[in-house]
This record gives sequence, C-alpha cells and structure tokens, in this order.
Amino acid sequence: MVYRNMTPARRNKQELVIGVGSRAFVNWLPTASRSASGVPMLDGAGTLIHNDLRDGQEVEIVSWRPRSREGLSYQVRRISDGREWWIASTYLRRDAVGTPAAVVPVEQER
Repeated sequence: MVYRNMTPARRNKQELVIGVGSRAFVNWLPTASRSASGVPMLDGAGTLIHNDLRDGQEVEIVSWRPRSREGLSYQVRRISDGREWWIASTYLRRDAVGTPAAVVPVEQER
C-alpha cells in the first residue's frame, strides 16, 4: 500500500488571491532582464503561448486553478478586447500602477 502525503501545500506568500469576477491588472513591469514580449505563459504541454499582455492592462478573473504544479493560476479575460488566457498569479496585481521592488538601504560602516 502506498501512502501519499495528505498535507495540503502551503500557499506562496507572493501569490495573489482574488475572487472570480474580480478585476486585476497585469504585473509585468519592464526590467533589463525581461523581454518586451508578452507575459511568459505555457500551455499544458509546456509550449510557450504567444500573447500580447502588457503591464497594467486590466483583466477580469474568469476561473482559477488552486493546485497546478506551477502554483496558483487564473483564467483571465482582457477587458479591452475579451481575449482569454491562463496566467500565473505572480503576473497579476490589484493596483493599476505597479511599484518597483523596494530597495533596502545598506547600513554604512562606522
């Protein structure tokens, strides 16, 4: 007999939890290491999905997958044209304007 760990996985604190029917914004702030193409998304077979989602675009949450192996993901519908995709929760935010990662000052040596 094989026993599986029945303990639910802990939620990553970086994952946005938002209800179906709610609105969110694409979180893909440009950086030197990120390409100008759309948000990285893969289909079930691991193939890259072309998209033109850009930072700050408003989307509606259509449905969600709580236990996908990549973490929490949402099916989103872009408000401007109704196109739909599945996107990782880390690529969504609640606010229209993103905030760059906080810079923690280094204490100066005395």
